[in-house]
Amino acid sequence: MPPVAQKDSAFLEKYGPWVLVSGGSEGTGAEFSLACAAKGANVIIVARRPDKIEELAVKIRQTYGVLVETLSLDLSIPEAAARLQAATEGKELGLVIFNAGGDSVGGRFLDHTYEEWRLLLRRNIDMLTEALHRFASYFVARGKGGIILVGSEAALGGIGRIALYTATKGYALNLGESLWRELKPRGVDVLNVLIGATDTPKLRTIFARNNLPSDAVALTEAGDVARVGLASLGEGPTIVLNALEEDANPLMSRRLRRERTIRESEFLNNFYGPE
Repeated sequence: MPPVAQKDSAFLEKYGPWVLVSGGSEGTGAEFSLACAAKGANVIIVARRPDKIEELAVKIRQTYGVLVETLSLDLSIPEAAARLQAATEGKELGLVIFNAGGDSVGGRFLDHTYEEWRLLLRRNIDMLTEALHRFASYFVARGKGGIILVGSEAALGGIGRIALYTATKGYALNLGESLWRELKPRGVDVLNVLIGATDTPKLRTIFARNNLPSDAVALTEAGDVARVGLASLGEGPTIVLNALEEDANPLMSRRLRRERTIRESEFLNNFYGPE
């Protein structure tokens, strides 16, 4: 008999019994999958490589004794959002974690054709927006649920050589903060988790390709991203992982970003009428 997870009843009541993690096969996505399973949640793991997600699924089942399903899916295809939702049919879904969205192209804007960039845009904007609409509608009808958008500090401003990556992450950040304001009163928590350089297999591959030592920059542990993200889920709209709690920088401060979102949202009542 596999061991039984130490069930977190409060977490499961609000965000269980099923959790879906996209980009869940390794790195931060795998850590989110493991952390949710450790709380007693059943997990749907989505990623492109079936071997990786099946390997993780076996580990979770053996370690925590929860139910695990997998879906091999390229999130840049037009029907990706619909297939994500279809994977949850018949299950009581409580939490969706969007962890996919890295820049697999890289390079300067004009070094690649638009067709190459379009796959990034489809995944990071089109799929994300459609999936958020689908799952947010479900959670509102259910009266509870949660959404985590794992983003990047690159969302806070433009950076040469990753132009479209920063742009799409900025889009996700603004969308997430807006949805936090709209959905929180309806029982749904939304949280952006902005991370910097994080110790993942993908980043270590990049280091090796460029002959960089593994300690070239300070790296955040992927497990810390999952731990802080789940612990902060009800405290949105945004947490910059490496920022101090009372950072005075309006870009980095959780409190100042929350206050701005509330203030500007209420200001719009002058134009559109009260909420």
